[in-house]
This record gives sequence, structure tokens and C-alpha cells, in this order.
Amino acid sequence: MFPNLKYDFRRIYQKTSYTGKLRKVFACLGAQGFQAVMGYRICRWLFLKRIPIIHLIIQRFIEITTGISLPPEAKIGKGLLIMHFGGIIINSDVSMGDFCTIGHGVTIGNKRPGGTSPKIGNNVYLCAGAKVLGEIAIGDNSIVGANAVVLESFSENSVVGGVPAKLIKKIENPQEYKGFIYED
Repeated sequence: MFPNLKYDFRRIYQKTSYTGKLRKVFACLGAQGFQAVMGYRICRWLFLKRIPIIHLIIQRFIEITTGISLPPEAKIGKGLLIMHFGGIIINSDVSMGDFCTIGHGVTIGNKRPGGTSPKIGNNVYLCAGAKVLGEIAIGDNSIVGANAVVLESFSENSVVGGVPAKLIKKIENPQEYKGFIYED
């Protein structure tokens, strides 16, 4: 829990525009996206330790105050960055890699009740309003454009967009996207 939280904090700390360490720390702690991620890490730890009621209370509080649903059953890697809060729904079956970035209004889940949820790779940026649905995979170092509806799998280093999403281009060198999809 806490090693992942360190990476989560480091990502938002690097992105904040405030100057001065203390101001940056308070800005990060006050960001609803980071509060939701921090709540998820605590709830995930409680869930794995089989401490049931407390994680449900914390999860519900986070959902109400931030508009972000990150169930503790979801498997989310280190360095998660939620750029803006609100309207973010992650299904409990989702598996997400390290250093992913989520914009507001993103939904990741199944197409229908009881269906299978997507697998998201490392260094994936899900832009505002993106919907990733069904038994699909998004490869590492990929970008899902704003308001895209992804219903099929895409390989690594892909930029996808549209309704339904189509491949826009392949990323030749992910290093060029440092700070966007790629982190040190």
C-alpha cells in the first residue's frame, strides 16, 4: 500500500504548478484526485487484510466527496495520477498497470452486467471522457483520446480515438512523451 502511495504522490507533486515544497505538498493533499487514490490504497490494504466494514465506509465517503469510484477489488499499479476529479468510474474487475493517468469523466468497465473488464497496460493516458469497455486490452505507452469509446484491444504504443475508437497513429518513441505517458 504505502510504496505505491509514494509513487502516486510523486506523480502529482511533479505535475503541480505551485512553487515551494510546502505549498506543493498542501496542493497535492488537497487535490480530490489524489485523495481518491489515497483512499483507494487504504481500502485496498484493508480489503487484502480482510477488514470488511471499514473499507466500505471509506470507499463510500471517497465516492461521495470526489465523484471517483475506485473499488478496492480493482488491481491498480503504482503511480496512478488522476488529473481532475469527478465522474470517474472504475469497475472492480479492472486491472491497470503502473504510471497510468486518468482524466475526468473516464469509465473503465464491462459492457454488460457479469461481463469481463479491460486490462490496461503501463504508462497509459486515458483522456477526459474516455470509455474503455469489455474484455479488451490497452497496451503499454498508449493514449486514449478524449471522449473515445474503446470496444476492441489495441497494442502498445497506440494513440486511439473516436466512437468507436480507431488507431490514429503508432508512437515511435515513447521517450518523446516524457511526462505525458512516460515517467522516469
